[in-house]
Amino acid sequence: MKTESPVEPAEERPETPRERTAYIVYASASWIAKRLPTRLGRALFRWLGGLTYRFASGSRATVAANQARVLGRPVDDPFVVANTREAFRRYARYWYDSFAIEGWDADQVLASFTWDGDEHLFRLAEEGNGTIAVLPHLGNWDASARAMADRGLRMVAVAEHLRPERLFQLFVRQRERYGIEVVALDAHHSVGRALTSALADNKLIGLLADRDLTGRGIEVEMFGARRRLPAGPAMLALSTRAPVVVVGTFETPTGWHGVVWPLAIPERTGDRRADATAITQVIADAFERLIAMSPPDWHVFEPAWPQDTG
Repeated sequence: MKTESPVEPAEERPETPRERTAYIVYASASWIAKRLPTRLGRALFRWLGGLTYRFASGSRATVAANQARVLGRPVDDPFVVANTREAFRRYARYWYDSFAIEGWDADQVLASFTWDGDEHLFRLAEEGNGTIAVLPHLGNWDASARAMADRGLRMVAVAEHLRPERLFQLFVRQRERYGIEVVALDAHHSVGRALTSALADNKLIGLLADRDLTGRGIEVEMFGARRRLPAGPAMLALSTRAPVVVVGTFETPTGWHGVVWPLAIPERTGDRRADATAITQVIADAFERLIAMSPPDWHVFEPAWPQDTG
């Protein structure tokens, strides 16, 4: 499936040494992943994840704080420590799988999945109003998007515009090869219009929505503490009245398990900010349930609750 992407290269500027290194690391990982047998590739990347856990003390402390909050235990609890180590290993496998499946055919992707609730996606597609799918950074969201596209759903994904530009374009090309249309988060400040148009065309919009990248998100409660989630999904739902589903993807030994939950949107009051807050809290509650099902699958390596990391 070939798609036309609205993503255009940003104005070029010199790369910093750190950006150049990031591109080399990810481009090399992509090259290697495509050339390794699946079992060996996953084992190698998991080993690299464990190695990173040992030496990346700052990231280790951040992930441990997030896991401690989710698990409701002290940060030095042995169960928290074990989950934190496993989170690094699973995140490394996420990268192997995301790069490797570029070379897989549709049958191989679909055979690697089991689903609970995927019938809702096809029912909503038949209704013809488009669908907003909100996802946490759980398991492998790239694989689930690829599987949805392989099953005939027309996918649109919003992507954070990374630096350097060639790294961003690497990820754009990757998703386009999956059959997914990509909209850059800062593409001409027209993301809302692009997504509204996609919903009107009965497409499935995928929004990773468990990190507030702007600092202006909506405050919600998750795992007993306040944090912010992006306002975009709720605002899009309010402006289009498109249905909203939550999608979680969990790692399994040989592939992934996907979960789809339709959301019951609270009755609108006419107060747009209050309505957006209510919808975002419903999303947060669903995310909390999904993450609690498999905490090491939650790939958030920034402070999810800043108060927990000082």
